Amino acid sequence: MKCFNHSERDAVGTCKGCCKALCHDCAIDLGHGLACKGVHEAMVDTYNMIISKNARVYGNAQRNSLIGPAFYALMGALFLAYSLAQGDGIFGLLSLLGLAFLAFGAICFFINRKTFGADRNVA
Repeated sequence: MKCFNHSERDAVGTCKGCCKALCHDCAIDLGHGLACKGVHEAMVDTYNMIISKNARVYGNAQRNSLIGPAFYALMGALFLAYSLAQGDGIFGLLSLLGLAFLAFGAICFFINRKTFGADRNVA
């Protein structure tokens, strides 16, 4: 592969901002990717900042993936217990609402498990 700017020189890599092949003189190594010297350095820094923030947000979401399902299950259990304690029976409005919360909590749990992986290590 040859440099985009110097067709006689071999490229050492591609710019993370524009994906053009660059020779040693045209490229600057930012430590987290190559960029066109003086042209795309800020853009590549911005890309890497976005990637690192997304990785942190995804990690937080993975750690917190059980909070929602636990809340729904708790609310469902409370509605169901209150309704049964009042003698409304299993087909009372609050009982049905409690069962709906329990079902929704279970669905959220399995969706989060599929999304974030059951056996992935959380840092």
